[in-house]
Amino acid sequence: MVTVAPSPARRLWALISVLVLAAASTLLVPMAPASGEATTTVAVNLEGPARFTVGDDMAWADPAFDDSGWDQVTVPYNNHPAFATYDGFGWYRITFDLPANAAGANLVAALGYIDDADEAYLNGVLIGKSGSFSPADSQWFERRLYPVPADAPVYGGRNVLAVRMLDMNGGGGWYQGPIGIYSKDALREQVHGITGTPADAKTTAAVRRTLEAQRQALASGNLSRYLSTLRVDYNHDGHDKDRRAERLQGWLDESGGSLTLVDSEVEVIVTTDGRLLVDTNRSITGTRGGEEYAVQPRQQEFLVFDTNSTKEIGNHSRFFRDHLDSTLEVPGEITAREFVVYLPPSYHLNPDREYPVVYLLHGINGGSREWEPRDFGTRLDELFTTGGLAETIVIMPDGESLWYSNTPEVKWRDMFINEMVPTVDEAYRTIADREFRGLSGVSMGGYGAWQMGWSHPELFSSIATHMASLSYTGVRGYTVPTTLANTLDVDLLRSYSYYADVCAQDWYGFANGHRTMSSRLTARDVPHTIVIIPTGGHDDACWMPRISDSFGSHSDHFRAHGLTEPTNPPCPGQSCTAPGRRR
Repeated sequence: MVTVAPSPARRLWALISVLVLAAASTLLVPMAPASGEATTTVAVNLEGPARFTVGDDMAWADPAFDDSGWDQVTVPYNNHPAFATYDGFGWYRITFDLPANAAGANLVAALGYIDDADEAYLNGVLIGKSGSFSPADSQWFERRLYPVPADAPVYGGRNVLAVRMLDMNGGGGWYQGPIGIYSKDALREQVHGITGTPADAKTTAAVRRTLEAQRQALASGNLSRYLSTLRVDYNHDGHDKDRRAERLQGWLDESGGSLTLVDSEVEVIVTTDGRLLVDTNRSITGTRGGEEYAVQPRQQEFLVFDTNSTKEIGNHSRFFRDHLDSTLEVPGEITAREFVVYLPPSYHLNPDREYPVVYLLHGINGGSREWEPRDFGTRLDELFTTGGLAETIVIMPDGESLWYSNTPEVKWRDMFINEMVPTVDEAYRTIADREFRGLSGVSMGGYGAWQMGWSHPELFSSIATHMASLSYTGVRGYTVPTTLANTLDVDLLRSYSYYADVCAQDWYGFANGHRTMSSRLTARDVPHTIVIIPTGGHDDACWMPRISDSFGSHSDHFRAHGLTEPTNPPCPGQSCTAPGRRR
């Protein structure tokens, strides 16, 4: 099977140099928050010297192992040369001291980004893992944030962090930071960019009462009581009050009327921009099929509260993760399918306005979260403000490596067409019409955009892709896009707008598919724009600078079909707030 492994394409930072700090450093600042509980700010910077070797031996997790014969490298290390021609295991080891007065702090190991899968050991104790070695599951796009078990660190002495990683194809390694051991307050600032001071004792107590009311409400199945803790304009990661109610009611019904909400390691702060923010590790557990099930697995959450009423108001984020519970993807099961959502700059400022929508499909070995380290929300903001394009909702589904198709095991396309598109139209203010619904894609995602777009003309009318696999024949039961260009009704072909680009030195030969597609559309008098860029290969450097062209094509299409837009800028009278990363 020919694979479209995005080796350099998935190297997120082909255009961005990595800031490397020379040595590990430690910051310890005693603090006395208003709650009266003594805490310590811990920030141990681990970027810098590390030991590295290829191969695999679990003895290398032992802090007593002698790694002096390994190569000395610097982490993070973008495009680590050891993986240029080698696919397999590698180990990194970092030795550092952790001061004695760090004991008792809630610590998190922030390990940045690793290509493809990893396990991390602190003094021989497994503290976290991402992806899977067998079966192979790449999570190269996932930020590593691993809570440190209390018994793992050595306070006042030597510690060894050992990271076992697997590169599955193409380049690999520990390619992006920040890397360090942090207390929660330092993690907020250095990883999430949130700064502030502890709230006073009265405010902290009031917030904790709200959290306790939420816990009791779900435990007793009293949804009305839970909703009374939310302000009327509540919106958190795309869920307004009604949608939050609908999801919680579904979980309650499935779980016999009771859910267990747990908030741990809670810290209440007032941010420098005046928000009352709760940093909590939150989980919600219910039952499914009579067995305990994490309907919301434990994760760090940043909850925003009203400073006066201490009701929750939500983060009003414009770049976040959402999901749907699919009943179609795996027949007989309920499957959570994630998608990332970008809402345009004026979305929360214009509650009655509807927007066109573009579905952006990732490449092979990718996922919905790969757009986060690319800071794609900020890039899209630039297009819709200073770039002058038509503001658009962008949905980034997780398509795994399924070629956006149905397989015998996973009915991905059934889920997407019959569940995801309707869910997005219901949950967000889209213009639910084919003329205002487009598909974009990169590499494998480009195949999905052309093939799926043409297969569902009732839903889509605009296709724009980068480095698309247009001639790949390995997807069982689906016709190749270049073949469809010869066989579909010409009036149907002319009902779409098209943009595609590819670099001439694409190492999978995809430029040839674009030449074929262009010649066949030309022969049938179908207007299109297909650009073959004279230099460049199959990587981010080829396509990332050209998103203004692909989204510009969608924008032109929407406007040509009567899109109504305000005459004022997207954010009248104020600067647009940044879309933010997943909190």
